Amino acid sequence: MIWFCELSCSVQMFFVLVIWLGCLAELFLLLYHFFYRRAVWNAVADGALFCGSLILEHFLVGCRRGFFPVHLHLAVPVLAAVAAGMLLYAGISFVWEYGRSKREVNAWSIKEAMDDLPMGICFADESGRIILCNRMMDVLSHLLTGSHPQTMADLTGALKDLSGTRGVTEIPDVSDCFRFPDGRIYHFCRSDLDCRDLQGYTQLVVHDETEIYEVNIRIRESNRQLEEVNSKLQKMYERMADDVRKKESLDLKVWLHDILGRSLLTVQDVKNSSTSEARKKLKELKEAVGTLSANRPTAGGTFAEARQKAKQLGVRVSLNGYIPSDTAEERLIAAAVMECVTNCVRHAKGDAVYVRTYERAGIFVTEITNNGEPPKDKIIEGSGLSSLRRSVEASGGEMHVSHKPAFYLALYLPRKEKQL
Repeated sequence: MIWFCELSCSVQMFFVLVIWLGCLAELFLLLYHFFYRRAVWNAVADGALFCGSLILEHFLVGCRRGFFPVHLHLAVPVLAAVAAGMLLYAGISFVWEYGRSKREVNAWSIKEAMDDLPMGICFADESGRIILCNRMMDVLSHLLTGSHPQTMADLTGALKDLSGTRGVTEIPDVSDCFRFPDGRIYHFCRSDLDCRDLQGYTQLVVHDETEIYEVNIRIRESNRQLEEVNSKLQKMYERMADDVRKKESLDLKVWLHDILGRSLLTVQDVKNSSTSEARKKLKELKEAVGTLSANRPTAGGTFAEARQKAKQLGVRVSLNGYIPSDTAEERLIAAAVMECVTNCVRHAKGDAVYVRTYERAGIFVTEITNNGEPPKDKIIEGSGLSSLRRSVEASGGEMHVSHKPAFYLALYLPRKEKQL
């Protein structure tokens, strides 16, 4: 059997230190159970173990320094078992208490949970003294007051007077919102707790509303732009109404121009015709007058109809090329032919209109001339030619008119397939 007194000085010192660590662990557990957890029986057990460990430590130190006159023999295995048991008990107790602190709700767990919140929060009692403040609120209060908050009045006073703060500014268009030096915007909300057990307590909460504020700014800017667009659209609609009225008036004038022009030409032709032809043309004139007193007719707009009406006016229409039937191109060409026929009889005193058509690079070209007198001056487009030009340009084409060396009208129409 090996005894403690027979061990070397270094081994004896090792056991002394191990027992001393066991004493410190038992003292910590004693204080924790008695003052923090209020567990009396655990504190009594820890106190007994602490006293035993302290007596054993005193015995080992005395044996090592020869304070005792008689050598008291202590077996090393028993001492090792006692030291291992003390350390094992202390380790298990620490692990158990740590796990219990994580599972139970206590003051430390509440403080830790509040510190992890993404917002600042603090509570003050009836006298205004701050009793609980999380980490984020502590940081913001340092920027406001320069120190740890002591009373609720310190925080609210700093928010009202920002002259002593470190770069904190108030947002003018939003109440209780402040911009801090890091560019973040925080909203402060103070409220009184009205629970039965919390009467008189005050709560101050701070929310980070940077993203909400920036989104609101973008929304206001978008709304401003939308208001400008709506104002422009409203003006455009008003102008469109005026344009529609003007277009309807112009169309009516063009229609009257064409009807009256053909009627006057018919009257002139009747004067120079035989009796049988005069009766026929008088019948046509009556139909034209009846048309003026009735609803406006809808012309078919084909080239064949335009050639037939020109023949009735004594004008021969010659075609060199082809015209696609039942298309927008045919309707525009027919309108151009009728306008040229009317102008040929009224102004050029001619009796033949020549139409030449061909296609080039996807553009359908129509050239119209006559055998009448060349215009003396530059052609001023009246209602008929102006209406024709708008119709051509509305379809994506172009119209050109020339007076030298003779009257010449050209249409450049984009070729479009017939829609089924």
